Amino acid sequence: MKQDERFGHAAGMLGERVRQVLERIPSGIGGTVSEIRLRVGQPLGLTASAHPLFVDERGGVFSQPPADGFRIRRQDLQDCLVSLCGWAVHSHQREMASGYISVKGGHRAGVAATAVVEEGKLTAVRDVTSINLRVAREIFGAADPIIKKGLADPFGGILLVGAPASGKTTLLRDLARQLSEGETGRYVKVCVVDESGEIGGASGGEVGNRLGPCCDLLSGYPKAEGMRTAIRYLSPQVIICDEVSAADEVLAVAEAVNSGVSVVTSIHAGSFEELFRKPNYRRLAHTGAFRQAVLLEGADKPCHIREVRRMER
Repeated sequence: MKQDERFGHAAGMLGERVRQVLERIPSGIGGTVSEIRLRVGQPLGLTASAHPLFVDERGGVFSQPPADGFRIRRQDLQDCLVSLCGWAVHSHQREMASGYISVKGGHRAGVAATAVVEEGKLTAVRDVTSINLRVAREIFGAADPIIKKGLADPFGGILLVGAPASGKTTLLRDLARQLSEGETGRYVKVCVVDESGEIGGASGGEVGNRLGPCCDLLSGYPKAEGMRTAIRYLSPQVIICDEVSAADEVLAVAEAVNSGVSVVTSIHAGSFEELFRKPNYRRLAHTGAFRQAVLLEGADKPCHIREVRRMER
């Protein structure tokens, strides 16, 4: 899909009243939108090139909330929630308890709500107050700098470092494709562990995004379990997954590298200084799984590389 078609596809997953307004926004703006923001009682919002925008009743787009802005009613939010869940909200309870909903096409909806806590554990959510629908992008060639710098061949593992909306997932998606399609000069067996469904965009047994002929997709698997399943049964040369953070995920990364499998993943940080302060980074570095850390510019320049550093164990 073209980028404006991606926006249209994401907007089409929302409730009818919101969808109709988004269909009216000026041609060309949709291709720049990375987020659709729905907050109860507040104007319908968009994020484009890291800047907030607001939408009025006629689909006009403004840098400040207009007097006749299209305000999200509680019923609008409920309609959007049900539509995003494919009219089966109960089947997404585990995801919602983790703060998101996987949406067909690789889009992801972040959910803000009231937590239901039982015996000290968050088990569910209720009373959703806002939704942030992130528009999935397929940018062919996004990973070219990584490929051309020789970071992926010979392969030694890569840690993508970036702030939210800096393009980490888009880069992971294109890197999986390029490795699988032989862009490094050889075809690489890749397994994508896609817990949130953003990388592959799978639905109904079909992979929504182009991942190439040598890629296996484990969609919806918790990252640690998915990595272990890949190692045992799919014989990958490279495992790709998004946002490793938990202790069991770090252990799974260590198991992969000790099994001769390279790992590419991402971590949230806006700078190397911020990265080095993270306990998760120290645990990941100690696994010896990563040869390079690739720092991205940020939300204003998604997928752009600011700096590459060699990781020390």
